This record gives sequence, C-alpha cells and structure tokens, in this order.
Amino acid sequence: MGVPFRVVDIDVDDWLDAIARSGCNCFLVWPDATESPWAQLFKDRCQLMEQELGLKLYPDSSECWVYENKIRMRDWLQVSGFPHPRTWVFSRREHAEAFAADCELPVVFKTGFGAAATGVKVVRSRRQLRRIIRRSFGRGHVPAGHDMRDREWDRILLQEFIPDAIEWRMVRIGDSYFGHPKGRLGDFHSGSGRVDWAVPEPRHLELLHRVTQHGGFRSMAVDIFETIDGQLLINELQTVFGASTSIDQMRVEGRAGRMLRTQDGDWRFQEGDFARNACANARVLDLLSATGMASESYLREMRVSGQHDA
Repeated sequence: MGVPFRVVDIDVDDWLDAIARSGCNCFLVWPDATESPWAQLFKDRCQLMEQELGLKLYPDSSECWVYENKIRMRDWLQVSGFPHPRTWVFSRREHAEAFAADCELPVVFKTGFGAAATGVKVVRSRRQLRRIIRRSFGRGHVPAGHDMRDREWDRILLQEFIPDAIEWRMVRIGDSYFGHPKGRLGDFHSGSGRVDWAVPEPRHLELLHRVTQHGGFRSMAVDIFETIDGQLLINELQTVFGASTSIDQMRVEGRAGRMLRTQDGDWRFQEGDFARNACANARVLDLLSATGMASESYLREMRVSGQHDA
C-alpha cells in the first residue's frame, strides 16, 4: 500500500525506548491468542501506550480488552444489554457443583482463552460435567495446542447448548461491513475451516452496527448464532481474526464485496476486494483515513477500486 512502517517489539525490557526510536505516528496491533502471559503483557502495554502516552493504536485497547477473554466478553455483553446465549461463570467450586446438580444438558464448557474452538467441549453427561468442574478447581485446563504450563484454574465458564444454530461471521472494519455463515464440522463452527456464502439480512447487519457503535469498535468480528426460531445471539467478539478459508468476508451472487450503511440506515452492496489479508489492508486504510495521513485522492481510489494490496 506504499505506507512506510517499522515493526516494534514491545516484549523487551526497553520497550518504551523501542517505541520512541520507531518514529511512528500510530501503531497497528495484533494481540496474541496462544500464550496468556504474553497476551496479558501485550494488552497491558498497549493500554499504557494509549492512555498514558497518548499514542494512536488500531485496534484500540478497548477492542483488545475483550479479545480472547470469554469471561470479560460475557460480562461486557451482559452489562451492555446485548443478546447472547445464557452463560454462567463460577469462581467458587461449591457454586459450580450446585449448578451442575440439576442444570439442563448438554451444556458447553469453554476456557476463557484459546482461539478456533481449542478450549471448547460439549458436555453431555452430568458425570463428565462434575469431572470438568473438579479439574477447573484443581489442576486446571489447557486449551488444545497450548503450552502445558498455561493453565486456567479456579474459574469455569459454561454456556447453553443451542442445537441446529447457524453461526454468522459478521465483520466491521471502519465503515465496511461484511458477513457470511460459518460452515459446521461436528458440533463446532469456529475452526471448522468451512465457509458458506449466504447473504446476511439487514437485521444481522444492524446488530453488528449496534454492537460496534456502542463499543466504539472500528475493527471487530461479531459471531452471531441464529437459532431455529430466528433469534440472534452474540457468541464471540474478536477484534482480529484469521481467514484461512478465503480472503473474502462477503459474496453476493459470487461477487466479493462489502456492505455500506447509508445515512438513512439502508444497506448497499459494493463489489470489490475489500477484505484482503484477513482485513488487515482495510484496517490500514481506516487508520489512514482517521488520522489524515493520506491524501483524499489516494483514499478515494483505494476505496472505490478495492485494490488495497499489501
């Protein structure tokens, strides 16, 4: 895209000097989803960069705050009043065991950290649920593929199991909106490696718009369950995400593109290549636009053509 940049490592002792030496006006960030100590350090330092040093981060620290922390995300959705699957969080073993004694099964167990369904299990028996609770308040859980030392313990998150739901991957980057159903593999949509190309309805797009407007989010994927009776429930919030199946995030009649929201609240499809590199190009473009670091003619050409190649 012709934008000068440096890579700054903030996982070093002299991270503040590294930022100062970089000469950068703003910072694109990609929080970690594999090691919780590094993820926490990264988020803490990003928050300090933004709130104490006054630096521009994209995505900002509020968007990173809920990333790969399902308990934080549940609490944020609850406080903000957005619809989501019934979810229970326990930090005391006796409360979790009392719940397990007569809760409806199956129920979904999730670790708070871990992408692509690595820490998710559908629990179908009370015996299995009691075993998971004992482990949660004992030696703890490690999401599949993560470091064995990186255990979660003394808390547990359980979520209602929603059969036959469609899961929509809805994305907003700047003023660009995208959406498509995730494919399903067994019990899970996340991490299935499959994608469908049905077009989201205005109600899917409006829920995405309301969530991102409320949070002030400019870079956010909102995964939405659609139940068999048509309810829309928010399952995940992810400020950054992979795109292993396809570079596109929306197709209409086989054409890649994005949705734009008009001032009247209507939705208009625009054909183009707007989701390249897991939407990283779109993030750079939105940041340039927000900070006035590129000419209007450049931004207009990139937006209209959709040819934001890295």
